[in-house]
Amino acid sequence: MAGCNAGGTHYLCGPAGSDRARPVLYTDSEGQASLIPESLAEALTLAIVLPSWHDALAGYRPPALNADYLEDNPDHPEVRDRLLAALRLPQATEAEVLARLLTTAARTVPDGFLPSVEGEDDAAFEPMLRLPAE
Repeated sequence: MAGCNAGGTHYLCGPAGSDRARPVLYTDSEGQASLIPESLAEALTLAIVLPSWHDALAGYRPPALNADYLEDNPDHPEVRDRLLAALRLPQATEAEVLARLLTTAARTVPDGFLPSVEGEDDAAFEPMLRLPAE
C-alpha cells in the first residue's frame, strides 16, 4: 500500500472490498515486521500523532519517545491538529495512539501476521515489538 523513507513497506491485510476493518502490516528493511494499526484510518492517525512510532516498538516510551522529532519540529502539535481535521480523523492523544499501537503489535505473532518468503530457509520476518526493561 505504501513505502517509507526508512526502506519499509506498509501492507493492508485481508480481503479487498470487505466491510471489516483491515489491519496494516509494516515490514522494515532489516527483516522485521509488525501489525501497527487496526485500519487504514488508524494508520494515518498513527503517522500523524506519533511520528516516532518505530521507536515505540523498539521499547522507547515518553518522554524520550518523539523527543528528537519534536525538537526538530516544534510546530508539530499545530500541524498534527490541522492534518487530523483535514482528513476528518478524530483527535487522539499520543498516549491513546501509543496504547493502540502496542496492543495491535502484540497480536502480530499470535494472529499469524509475520510474513515469510516461501521456499527459503530462515526467511521469516522477526517481530518488531520489544518491550522496555522494567
